[in-house]
Amino acid sequence: MTELTVTKIPIKRGQRITQVARVPIAGATVEVPVITIGGVHDGPRVAVTGGIHGAEYVAIEAARRLGMSIDPQELSGTLVVVPISNTTAFFSRSIYTSGLDTNNLNRMFPGDAQGAPSQVLAGWLFRTIIQPSQYYIDMHGGDMIEALVPFVLAPQTGNAEVDALSLAMAEASGIERIIAGDVAGSTSGAAAAAGIPSILAEVGGQGVWREEEVAAHLESTLRVLRRLSLLPGDVPAALDQRTYRTFAWMRAETRGLFHPSVRVGEQVRDGQHLGQIVDYFGNPLQSVNAVTDGEVVFLVTSLAINAGDPLLALGA
Repeated sequence: MTELTVTKIPIKRGQRITQVARVPIAGATVEVPVITIGGVHDGPRVAVTGGIHGAEYVAIEAARRLGMSIDPQELSGTLVVVPISNTTAFFSRSIYTSGLDTNNLNRMFPGDAQGAPSQVLAGWLFRTIIQPSQYYIDMHGGDMIEALVPFVLAPQTGNAEVDALSLAMAEASGIERIIAGDVAGSTSGAAAAAGIPSILAEVGGQGVWREEEVAAHLESTLRVLRRLSLLPGDVPAALDQRTYRTFAWMRAETRGLFHPSVRVGEQVRDGQHLGQIVDYFGNPLQSVNAVTDGEVVFLVTSLAINAGDPLLALGA
């Protein structure tokens, strides 16, 4: 295993190289594991990240298996895999925040080398892993307090060519729900804005990693790599894929105890009561009502809620 202190990662044709980059941030050193696979055939460079959120274990394990299982003799192009992008969050079992500060790393891209610690990490990942690539896949899974229907985000930037390729990657994944849109400051949004077709795929959640979910997330990523011709094989059409153009979030307005009255996958109507936040004694503090017709794609399962926390999201 090679240790790195530089921002250029070695890639050798026909070889897999495992390495640990050591990124100086705020007087400390942050480890970032990197797997590079140089294919024996010509092709594009694809970057894959997992663990942008440190407790999204299905994605982390699937990304690790991806990087360690692909045969360089079968690969056309280059694959760069970071199975745990946010090791400080991973080992501190931190949800949402980077573990370096109170910021959500997936709202900090493309980063800032002179900014807060999480912005510095985002900047290193963007410059070193994402920006030199022709395509990008960010593997996620519901965080430790989140349940979700598997979905994939395909950023829509206004660049017709990039947007179409991102959507084609999402369709190739076979993941059942596609959301044509993105979140400000996210990995995939920043990549797409830089002209790199990208997706952000979510499978799993609630702090567990079930074998069948890891296998599904891995297979969805392999399907995309086949679609991009990095790996041989056809990509059969996915069944029951549904594309949403709206991803409507609802957030807590106050601190309290969250009692949802819906489940992931449930179809709801605009204005429908979806749950409430109550105080220590069960007195209502906030009624949560649907802001549009749609499907509950994402739902926080934590009883404890703070003001500003996400509660759920509707695909429509």
